[in-house]
Amino acid sequence: MDFKRTLPFPFMRVIHYSILFWLIFCIDLFLPIAALSEDTNTVAQMWINQTAEIEVKEAYVNDNQIYIKFQAFLKDGNFEKDFYCQSTWGGEGSEIDLTKNIIIPLQFIDEAAWQRRPADLKSMTSLSSEHWRNFRLKLIEKLTPKEKQKGVVIRRDEDELLLYYDENQKLQIIDLKDKPSHIEISKSLSQVELAQEIQHVLSEYLKNQEISDGQVVLTIGSEEHDTNLFLYVDLSKNITVGLKIDSEPNKYRQGLIGKSIKSADHLVLNGLVFGVMTRPVSTAYRLFSWARDTTYEAVHPGPFTLFESSVIPPLVDTPGMDLEAFERKLDALVGHQVSSGTIDFLIGGDEFFPRLIDAVSQAQQSILMRIFIFDNDDYAVEIADLLKRKSNEGNMEVKVLLDGMGQIMGEGKMPEDLPSGFIPPASMSEYLRKDSKINVHVRSNAFFKADHTKTIIMDEKICFTGGMNIGREYRYNWHDLMMELRGAVVEEIVKEFKIAWAHSSSWGDLAYFEEIMGRSKPLHKQEEGYPIRLLFTRVDDPQIYKAQIAAIREAKRYIYVHNSYLSDNTILYELIRARRRGVDVRVILPVNGNHEIMNASNVVTANIMFRNGIKVYFYPGMSHIKAAIYDGWLCAGSANFDKLSFKDNLELNIATSHAPTVKHLEEILFEGDFTKSLLMTKTLEAGWKQRLAEFLAEQL
Repeated sequence: MDFKRTLPFPFMRVIHYSILFWLIFCIDLFLPIAALSEDTNTVAQMWINQTAEIEVKEAYVNDNQIYIKFQAFLKDGNFEKDFYCQSTWGGEGSEIDLTKNIIIPLQFIDEAAWQRRPADLKSMTSLSSEHWRNFRLKLIEKLTPKEKQKGVVIRRDEDELLLYYDENQKLQIIDLKDKPSHIEISKSLSQVELAQEIQHVLSEYLKNQEISDGQVVLTIGSEEHDTNLFLYVDLSKNITVGLKIDSEPNKYRQGLIGKSIKSADHLVLNGLVFGVMTRPVSTAYRLFSWARDTTYEAVHPGPFTLFESSVIPPLVDTPGMDLEAFERKLDALVGHQVSSGTIDFLIGGDEFFPRLIDAVSQAQQSILMRIFIFDNDDYAVEIADLLKRKSNEGNMEVKVLLDGMGQIMGEGKMPEDLPSGFIPPASMSEYLRKDSKINVHVRSNAFFKADHTKTIIMDEKICFTGGMNIGREYRYNWHDLMMELRGAVVEEIVKEFKIAWAHSSSWGDLAYFEEIMGRSKPLHKQEEGYPIRLLFTRVDDPQIYKAQIAAIREAKRYIYVHNSYLSDNTILYELIRARRRGVDVRVILPVNGNHEIMNASNVVTANIMFRNGIKVYFYPGMSHIKAAIYDGWLCAGSANFDKLSFKDNLELNIATSHAPTVKHLEEILFEGDFTKSLLMTKTLEAGWKQRLAEFLAEQL
């Protein structure tokens, strides 16, 4: 067996970090629109805004298109007009899951385009807005809990609604962000679950109406919804699709000059001037540690993991590692004992954010938030507004600790599907402070080191931690994981928050040393729950890295890894060694991540793992999950599998070998994602761009 060694280029890390002084050139390209098409959309928009009733005249559908002809009646006068529209979905590279209750834009067309519609379209049944109102009432009655002070959250595209009956048994439907504190969320329905409920209730409704057609389009109308006109349902294929008026996407971009000044202001002034002035000891120590590690890497390059032997041993059928012995080994390796508590897993924005909003509204004394990115998009502003309202309640304490580098990343780009007219705040730290009692600290980034930790603590009793930041993509688009912790482990995390909060203050090192030396409140050693270990990445203390390398080396039966950023050579080397001793090693990567350099690097990494017998899965879409299970030992949190997370940034992972908890995550996350992901069956094409990206990613 032979393998090569790569020659690391430590100065590339300096070059990479210096790129954070980038100049962002934002050019909006406006393509010419035919006058006829522009007139059609403009006239249609005007009529829809003034319409009282809509009546579908004809509707046709095939596997990926729907064509609708409808008549609109103006509110004032006996005026009516025919309109034609179509919607297309699917096609090559589509990531649309039509089993969900999703929203697809309608495009208005002229009569000539209507006449040229595809020949394979089939006619389908259309139901009036009266049918919609009757059906909607039955659906709401089925979904809404009958118990007092209980509610259900439903998500339809980006609308989050809370349904409940008030003290007078009157149905209330409100935005989730306006949830009364006395209402408890009994269930939160994802888009898939809501689509299933729609299909079930509609099937019964059609049967009662003696309608046999399984493909129907319901007219929602324009009075109830500003843009959603129709709902298309195919009961035979379990498809539920909302159709809305297409609108021009929000093209907001922050200006070049303002962005550059803001980046320089934080990274240079706050990070390298004021940050060093207030934190001279810790900054000097960090610089020394970084220089020492970089020099060591230059002299002692790590192994490159391309094994030349083509013989891949079969999987072994043996018991896993001795978890009790491994926990004792970790006690010595990371230097502290385990804590205790419980873990509830929240997968995706549908599970996490309704639970977060509920917990925020229920908080009585304090909310302590430590977050890497607090975006300035519309959803992040909604969460900010909730925190601001909460801070103004009595003696409520709300503290928000942001990372300066993370804020530059979060505030530097905007999604193109923002609501029309939305103007993002230029600074979320200032927005959080305005008209509120929120205390905000923004941590400076001396030598480009970030606080990548995500913890949100309510009343020092409940803590959410994991991979999610605050923003639209985490709520609606990305696959991610958060954990809800209770018990003594929360007290440990509160202690860590207070240390980080003190260190980020204007008193810097003085406040930091005072906090760790003069803590007066002892931790309560509660025994509720089961053993939970906190693992950190700190300056000169890479606990997460050391623990997971040890776990890979100890594993005897299986290793499951779910991470988008896998560029550390030592980890890759150890994973291949584990597979070559018969361990079942499986790795899930995203089909398309959020960083192009890492996407290209993952191609090379996937090929290396595939050639060495590791099962590589590609998750359909963007996954931001950072979780791994080694023979029943779980490690999940904020840390990626790269140098930034293992050695440079501040990170927090949660670990446990509690069998029911680990088995539960294995079932709800890994087994499900193995099924829905694409298993790699051949090597991918990798040219010089991918190899260059992989070389650069090794330095990150």
